Amino acid sequence: MDETTSLSARVAAIEHLLGRWWQLSRVKGIGRQSLYALREQLGGLAPLANASDAELQAMGLAPDALAALQQPLDHGDFHALLEWPDGFHKGIMGSDCSSYPEALASLPDAPLWMNWYGNPQVLKQPMVALVGSRNPTPYAREWTWQCAHDLAKAGVCVVSGLALGIDGAAHDGALAAGGSTVAVLGCGIDVVYPKRHRRLYQRIAETGLILSELPPGTAPLPAFFPGRNRIVSGLSQIVVVAEAAEKSGSLITARLAASQGRDVMALPGAVTNPLAAGCHLLLRDGATLVRDAGDVLEELGLFNLTSPSANSELAADSTPAPDAVQVPALVQQLDFANTTSLDVLAIRTGAAVSVLLAELLELELDGWLRQEAGGYRRLR
Repeated sequence: MDETTSLSARVAAIEHLLGRWWQLSRVKGIGRQSLYALREQLGGLAPLANASDAELQAMGLAPDALAALQQPLDHGDFHALLEWPDGFHKGIMGSDCSSYPEALASLPDAPLWMNWYGNPQVLKQPMVALVGSRNPTPYAREWTWQCAHDLAKAGVCVVSGLALGIDGAAHDGALAAGGSTVAVLGCGIDVVYPKRHRRLYQRIAETGLILSELPPGTAPLPAFFPGRNRIVSGLSQIVVVAEAAEKSGSLITARLAASQGRDVMALPGAVTNPLAAGCHLLLRDGATLVRDAGDVLEELGLFNLTSPSANSELAADSTPAPDAVQVPALVQQLDFANTTSLDVLAIRTGAAVSVLLAELLELELDGWLRQEAGGYRRLR
């Protein structure tokens, strides 16, 4: 719906387009798959408003469903949906609307409608999903931030799910580049989850877009997140998994992407890192290895030589991730997952042990590393 349209006209349009679908969705025994099948038979959402009982019965609609459509629309139940567009940069897009993303609309299980908050124009850009662990290693978090930053600089919209960890880094990196990002929620559009991402939620709404297929006010429940994941992958041309354990929601997103005909890319990690095991499984099963944003852009056909971070013009304009600023050379010789002994560091650097000890102590005080039994381990 156009945000410049008067509120009353918008509400009337929403009620006309979605009211009967809402009634059907409340009938016991009619699930999403039945609704999607009916939409396919009707050729869209709009025809249901004027379809006769005989036509709907011929399409297999049960008597109790037909009876529900004869009842007055329960505005109390429908109220939250009708109320949502009452604000600037807010609206509802049905799967028939011109603003509804074409890539998502092509899927048989595309949401009947989505609530949106922000700028739906970003849906016209090439879109890449960046997903991964909620508790990533510093390496994966920093890589994700930089990849999202470089993709956004190149004009790609970064899609993710607003979760902690990789999702948050992806959104933040894209915003830091002055680019676009889309957050798909597993709760109502007006519910911020996790709560610590309240500021990030507002930043995305200001320059990007927030989407949800769930009614406003819906609390986040585990059952909603697979549905959220199918929208993340369905919007995107490529899904990049930055870090994921063997049993991870990110792998669900990757498998959904493959079933939707999307390309899947995965970031390799240390073979001893359990958080990289899911990425290694994806790579074993045919996902494309990703090193940086340049690989993603090349896969999109938008960039053929080097990654944006290696491009001098873009690098000069970019804002480095706070945790990725000028990593000291000695820190780069350490691993996140395993300790590195002092003897190995001396061999790698060619420096005297006495010099190394002084520098290691200073770096430990600055929070770059930690001394453990047998050596040192990198923290960021």
